Amino acid sequence: MIVLAVEVNSVTNKDDGTGDSTQHGLDHVVLLCLALLGVFASFKQAHAVSARWSFEQAYDNVNDGDWYKGYDNETATLAWGESYVMMSLASMYRATLDPMYLDRLAMHIDGVLTQRDDARGLTDYRGVSGACWRNLHYQPDNQAYCYVVHTGMLTYPMVEYARLVRRDGLEEELAPDGESHGSKASRYITAAQQSVAFHEDQWNQAGYYIFRPDATFLDYAGTDVPLNQSNALGRTLIVLYELTGEESYRQKAEALAVRFREQCTTGADGTLLWNYWGGAYTGSGEDISHAALNVGFAVLAAQQGFGFSAQDMSAMARTFVERVYVDDATFSDRIGGGSTNGSSYRPQVGRWVILSPMRTSIYTAVRDVYERDYAPDSVGSGSILYGWALLAEYEPPLCSHFFYYVDWADQGAFMQATAVNANILTKPPELSAPCMIPLQVHMPRRTTAAQWDGQAYHRVAKWQATGDFVLRRLGYEPSWPHVYWQDGVLFEFEDNFVSSDGIEVMLAQQGKTPVINSDPPTTATIGTIMAYPAMADGDEPLWWSLPAFARGARVDASTGLVTWTPQQTGSFDFMLRVENDWGAYEQEFSIQVSDPGGADAGMDDGTDGGLDAGADPGTDVDAGQDSGVDAGADDIHDAGMDASTDDGEPQADPGSDTDNGTEQTEEVLSSGGCACSSSARQTPALLFFLLALMIRRIR
Repeated sequence: MIVLAVEVNSVTNKDDGTGDSTQHGLDHVVLLCLALLGVFASFKQAHAVSARWSFEQAYDNVNDGDWYKGYDNETATLAWGESYVMMSLASMYRATLDPMYLDRLAMHIDGVLTQRDDARGLTDYRGVSGACWRNLHYQPDNQAYCYVVHTGMLTYPMVEYARLVRRDGLEEELAPDGESHGSKASRYITAAQQSVAFHEDQWNQAGYYIFRPDATFLDYAGTDVPLNQSNALGRTLIVLYELTGEESYRQKAEALAVRFREQCTTGADGTLLWNYWGGAYTGSGEDISHAALNVGFAVLAAQQGFGFSAQDMSAMARTFVERVYVDDATFSDRIGGGSTNGSSYRPQVGRWVILSPMRTSIYTAVRDVYERDYAPDSVGSGSILYGWALLAEYEPPLCSHFFYYVDWADQGAFMQATAVNANILTKPPELSAPCMIPLQVHMPRRTTAAQWDGQAYHRVAKWQATGDFVLRRLGYEPSWPHVYWQDGVLFEFEDNFVSSDGIEVMLAQQGKTPVINSDPPTTATIGTIMAYPAMADGDEPLWWSLPAFARGARVDASTGLVTWTPQQTGSFDFMLRVENDWGAYEQEFSIQVSDPGGADAGMDDGTDGGLDAGADPGTDVDAGQDSGVDAGADDIHDAGMDASTDDGEPQADPGSDTDNGTEQTEEVLSSGGCACSSSARQTPALLFFLLALMIRRIR
């Protein structure tokens, strides 16, 4: 049985005057179910788009988007650089459903496969030329060794590509090199299976991988590899099981998940804690960079019902909010707290955004620090690029604030707090979905923002004092959906209030959701390019996409230009979507394709009218910033084993995850809304039904 845990971490009673405690309790359960569905299911909600454009700006920074293509792994460049580039492209496809990202991802995967030992004719220390990527960097005398963790890092994006292609029915779409995505997906599955098989003799039935016993030049020959190294390959096993149904993959993945969960300790504050090597929790636990690998594995395992429950995922998210996140400029180096802002660790907070469906605060904390310190035009690290991709994938829509008037004095363009614990409110487009309040705020003192649930306040942001107005994002947490006044959810600013020197907040600017104001074409001719320059009104930036399209059709995400050269006669269905940071709008239309020669032999008589069902828009690391393409381990984390000695971790480890970086249907979607045909328009009853199905699956 899954227990739905309720978090209370900063209690300040406040009478809301509504007397609706029963409804509050029901709303809390419904909304926690929705938050859990964000991790355990694949339903689409409205998302903002500005982080997508930030990713696009960052992507071209290194080798015009080629990043580490053509590099080998002998200094771990592929494992700790290129792997994150590939993961970022998979993330961007999940965010946008734009096949361009699969095109890019396939290009990078093909490059990685050309560097595999068996493709290069190279061997490891045993003289074996296998389906792996050898490394010379971490071993004495340049002994060639293939690490489990490197194989996991490089094969996971391959199988994720295949999963997405099959999920969205894109097998017949052609990549730029002319090979179909279906053909590539099959090749990548086979390649991943070969690479997993290469490490079969390193599997221990107790549920983990080991270092090869005959690799006596390694300090840990014959012993179990650290948790994150086994679990990195565990992600590949999970997706391979989903793709192939092979029981051996499931057994290994589940064994890894169960063992990892058994190594975790639940802290007194409800957090989930573990060590780099596992075992009884000591010290401050694993560093946040390696821990992010374990987090990613746990999310996939929970989706399959392997080892981790919904409550576990909530506790893992709480680990970030309570232990890692200190304030808007400060993050702990380890999951249990302790030292802060280490150059090998702080940039890696982006990889924790995968947990933001559980806590919006994770998203807002990471977004603020990335905007300030890891701006897109300076990104030279694959893991930071991946952080931006996750920010794009999980970006919630914006929502405006308004003031609880008794707490504020009108200063014209802004309001100044006149009392301790001044309040603002927001009206989320949907109580069941997160949103993000963009605040221009001046804080004379250190300030905490907390959200009211009808009985208690919950900390959602911690900000340092500022000398002037700055942009800070405040996240609405749908776990606490209490409506306080004028349909608004209440937030409180907590500081050491000084009269006439209260916090200052600019008046809100109301966003304008986009509306398509152009008419789509209704006819096209076989073999002739059709172009539809779609147009829309709404706040910029805009992002255009085709959640449903005929084979070969594409849209320019920036301009909205839809292009397509039909190859068959018949009727073909499209859905064009435009989004901005406030909401989205969709236009459905059909195009009748004719043959000017009168021949109708090419009619597509299938049930989808040639539709590519990329329309299921559901979901589902290298450390510091650098200026070039150095994807190797930093000198503190040389091989990825943590350099500190407080819990017996070694000085060098190949698991370093740092690189030192006509008839048409149209519908306006509110910023929390969903498309006319989107699966996100769910009733609470249906959500409970879906959650019940997932509970059965986890059992």
